[in-house]
Parts: sequence; structure tokens; C-alpha cells
Amino acid sequence: MFRHTKYHLRKHSFGSRVFFYILSFLIISLLAIYLESGFKTIDLSKLLLVFKDVSVFQLLVYSLYTFLRLCVAYLISLFLALLVVFVVTRHKKIENFLVPIFDILQSVPVLAFFPLIIVVFAQLGLPELAAQLVLVIAMFWSILFGALGGLHLIPEEIFDAAQVYNAKGLQMFFKVIVPSIFPHIVTGSVLSFGEGWNVIIISEYINYGNIHMSLPGLGNLLSVSAGHNSGLFIASLLVLVGLILIVDRLVWHRLTEYGERFKFE
Repeated sequence: MFRHTKYHLRKHSFGSRVFFYILSFLIISLLAIYLESGFKTIDLSKLLLVFKDVSVFQLLVYSLYTFLRLCVAYLISLFLALLVVFVVTRHKKIENFLVPIFDILQSVPVLAFFPLIIVVFAQLGLPELAAQLVLVIAMFWSILFGALGGLHLIPEEIFDAAQVYNAKGLQMFFKVIVPSIFPHIVTGSVLSFGEGWNVIIISEYINYGNIHMSLPGLGNLLSVSAGHNSGLFIASLLVLVGLILIVDRLVWHRLTEYGERFKFE
């Protein structure tokens, strides 16, 4: 919320925003080149030469793969979170049993499950399912606890008014509860997608012992090009950052503003 209401880029003029974007991308590019060069002096005249073997078409296609993979994992996580919320609203006592378990499970890093997931899905020959499972484990918790937190902030008067109009079951859930927790779902979704971006590399490029599985995506490009192809690594990194910025500006920023109308004063 601080980013969206205080010092966000939208507070600046269009020219200033363009300047900040260009400056940020230059900083990322120079930092990546410096690290890739082994902390040697950077020759700026050779900056563009590192990109000579980069395929723009490959970057765009792999960006699409990564984005779709994250979207599928997010939708699965959102569905599971709403399912838990629905069960909790129908059976109040279940929350006292489930939440402590979820609280313990979410504290376990996703990498702790990584070896087991790799071994199981490598034997089955299903790398895509392995990637989805890693992403869902990482993305699920932020949405779930955001939704549960929002559920407890709904005033009792709202439920009383809904009962007056005979709202029950699914009608109560989708017309009263979901709109009421929508701002919290959006906040949890922003954090959820952030977790997804963080683990996209290990989910798309699995190299564990004698098990090697790779999927088309920016995470895969970053893994295979690191230390071997500076141009491809830097280009993949810039595209990933650009994709994150686009999703943030066009999706989450607008949903955050839209969710303000559902907040209780």
C-alpha cells in the first residue's frame, strides 16, 4: 500500500517515469555485466556486443511460457484458498484446527520439499507438474492468510444484514464474503506472485544429482546462461524485470485501487 499511495511512480510526470525506468534498467544491465565479467573493468564500448547472439523471438516465447505457468499456479492457489475460506465460513470450529496446521506448514521453506518433489516427478517424467507443485506451495500461503485475515475484519452487521435478505450458502459466500475480503485477496495475491517470481528459476530448471529436467521459460534461460552467455543472461533478466513491472502496473496496481471501494471504514 505504501508503494501505491505514497511514493509510487504515478506521483511523477510521464517524462520522470520514463527516466526512472531507463535508469533502473541501465543499473540492472551494468550490474549484471560487472558480475558476469568476474568483477573486471567494464568496457562500455562492448556493451551492445554481448547481445549479438540473443534471439528476441526466443525471449518473447519463453516470457509467455513463464507468465502462463505462474498464472496457472496462481489460479490453483486462489481456488484452494477460497475453498478453505468457504469451509471455514460453513464450519467455524474447523478454523481452530486447520489454521495452526497451515501456520506450521507455511513456515517450512518450499526448498525443503524440493528434493522429494524432484525425485517423485522425475520418476514419473512429469516436469511440468513438478514446476506447478513448487509454485503452488510457494504462492498459496499469502493468498490464504490474506483471505482469512480479511474474513475476521468483516463487521458482524454485514452478516446480520445479509441474513435479513435470506443470503445463505454460496449466495452468502460470493455476494457478501468474497467482495468483503477482496482487498485482502489482492494484497495476498501481490505477495503470492512475488513468491512465484522468486522460485521460477528452480521450478523451470531442475538440476539435482543425476536428475536434469528443464522447461521453456525465463527461469530456465537465466539458469543455463549464467556464467556462459552474458548477453542472454542480461537480456533474460531485463525481460523478467520488465514483465514483473508490466504485471504490477497493469494488473495489481489497478486491482489495488479497485479494491479500495470494498474496504470498511
